[in-house]
Amino acid sequence: MLVYMEVRRVLMVFLMLGVAATPAMACNYTYTVIDPTGRETVVSEGNSLTLVQGETYVLRMEYWENHRNCTVTPEDTLYLVDGARWRPDRDTQPLILRETAEWEQTASRTHRGEFTFDAAREGAWSVEVVRVCDRGGYHGAFLLEVR
Repeated sequence: MLVYMEVRRVLMVFLMLGVAATPAMACNYTYTVIDPTGRETVVSEGNSLTLVQGETYVLRMEYWENHRNCTVTPEDTLYLVDGARWRPDRDTQPLILRETAEWEQTASRTHRGEFTFDAAREGAWSVEVVRVCDRGGYHGAFLLEVR
């Protein structure tokens, strides 16, 4: 199990290097994880956060469009956990999504949504956000380690 987690970490480092080498993105994301006590922790792209197995968390995503008239809605964004589409109540995933985000537009080009999920399985799990558009799109990732 320990070797498996080390291999996953090395792969995640290579993924982060690839993301860092891409051209400037058309969106800027901020990721905040809220634990069961209400404590908020910002997770930067390419970094990790440790969670407690069996606990329920909220992932707040906020993004700002660097351009005008974006045609990609928050609902058209692809959310992946360990390479698989993150869908509600899929108990085969290590992070079980309980509620999809209800997105709100907090400013003219700023959107915020919160995802409620359970840290169901021990391990290191990548979370990726992918927005595809002709203005640069976005691809960001971070790691959630469940212990």
